[in-house]
Amino acid sequence: MKKQKILYIANGNSIHDVKWMSFFSTQNERYTCFLLCDTMCELNAQTKSTLAELNIHLVEQISPLSIKRLLRSWRAIRQFKKMVQDIKPDVIHVLFATPNALWLNFTNTPSIITTRGSDILRVIPELKAQNGIKKPYFMYLFFRFKKAFKKAQFCTGTSQLQVRSMKTTFSLPEPILIRTGVDVKKIIGSDYKLFLPKKLQGISYVISPRFMSPIYRIDMQLDAIEKLSDHTIKDLTFVFIRGVQYDAAYYATQLKRLESLKKEKGIKSIVLEYLSQDEIVAVLKHAHLCVMTPQSDGTPNSALEAMAASCPLIVPNLPYDDDLFLGTCLMLNENTAESLAIAIETAIDNYPEGLIIHASKQVLANGDRTNEMQKLTDLYDSMD
Repeated sequence: MKKQKILYIANGNSIHDVKWMSFFSTQNERYTCFLLCDTMCELNAQTKSTLAELNIHLVEQISPLSIKRLLRSWRAIRQFKKMVQDIKPDVIHVLFATPNALWLNFTNTPSIITTRGSDILRVIPELKAQNGIKKPYFMYLFFRFKKAFKKAQFCTGTSQLQVRSMKTTFSLPEPILIRTGVDVKKIIGSDYKLFLPKKLQGISYVISPRFMSPIYRIDMQLDAIEKLSDHTIKDLTFVFIRGVQYDAAYYATQLKRLESLKKEKGIKSIVLEYLSQDEIVAVLKHAHLCVMTPQSDGTPNSALEAMAASCPLIVPNLPYDDDLFLGTCLMLNENTAESLAIAIETAIDNYPEGLIIHASKQVLANGDRTNEMQKLTDLYDSMD
């Protein structure tokens, strides 16, 4: 079997994108992996160094496509075509469809599109729902995405809901379910104590693992925390992660709110800027509770990591995949602060042990990274 060249169109700052790429880039005997990011993706020196250590070859960044900047887009398209001509990849793999899938309109190289949630569940469907003077522009964008999806040899999604959305949105015959997955056996087999941040050592805390962005509804979590009883908040610290791709204005607002909650109710909180993969697992391993409240979701790795780490978990009332989330965590009755506050009180006082046991079994069976990436390996092999 010849060594394959794979060109990923992805975000080098994304932990999830790097997980997909590194599984293959570290198999030097089988794959040579390249990464194309657009210029909106600002990669610092540490990130570039990490990518290099993982044998992910970063190619020259490219300007994003824009109808408003036709000359710039024309130059970017020429740059993209030349890049493909020079690299001669066997496969182009788009990780997260919006806007990356649009580049497939300018190449005939065999390709795969992987959706991971908001791209196919929100952004693309909303293009068709737009009205007003800009409707023709949004319909044109939808048409270009549809053409890219139709052109791809395979389209994959990380949840069953995404698979169904691709089928209905683009009339695709058989999108494939391939989850990002987590290293379940590794998480179960180690306590990760060495990676637990010093700020969290020796305290009882609740972790909110998603970044400070409106889509993750951190504001709703703060509304819920304000409603908790003094008994619940007395010995707990609420931990949040700013993240790399955070909303600066939203972040500032939530910090002010946390300061207000501290003064008014004595609520203790910590906001961490960023956590490495090992640190995230360590935090989940030692957390009293994990809380997630996104507006929309695919199959979140944070939840799978919590399940593998035997961490009690609360998720919103969203159409998550039953084979992973049915009977494995507490799901809100309604996506409101009131419902979340009740769930937190319940979890702190009496989280069902049966949920944790079942979660460990289901994440091993349906969310293991090695098993999921083998499915992708089979797709790559079929395109050789």
